[in-house]
Amino acid sequence: MKKLLTEWREYLLTEQASPVEAFMQEYYSNSGAQDGMGFIYWQMSETCIVKTLAYKDRQNPEDIYFEAIQTFPPECEGEGYASEVMNKITALADKHGVVMRSTIKPFGSERVEAGDLMKWYSSVGFVKAGSGIIREPK
Repeated sequence: MKKLLTEWREYLLTEQASPVEAFMQEYYSNSGAQDGMGFIYWQMSETCIVKTLAYKDRQNPEDIYFEAIQTFPPECEGEGYASEVMNKITALADKHGVVMRSTIKPFGSERVEAGDLMKWYSSVGFVKAGSGIIREPK
């Protein structure tokens, strides 16, 4: 029965929603807690959380704008949690055939240099595009 419900949900997501809408529905359903500002909280361990913000791109409505990803508390940074979450999100974008856009904006307790941040985004398929970065679905 559970398999049938899962298949029906997948059918509804893919047949009735645009790729961006299907991405957003699954993005919200696959993560943990949400707040009123659109952030999603992914519980990675007993004490470590990754916070993300993604939404339908206002300038390119068929694309996703990936605004932010941050691991906290600071002692959890550098453990690979943000990479694990980003891999889940890019796999979701690939599944739905959705382009992801973003800009390089270092923030957090341990500010990463823009070059290192670009290298991190490149590792999941982003490339420079004008003043921002873009990732085409695989």
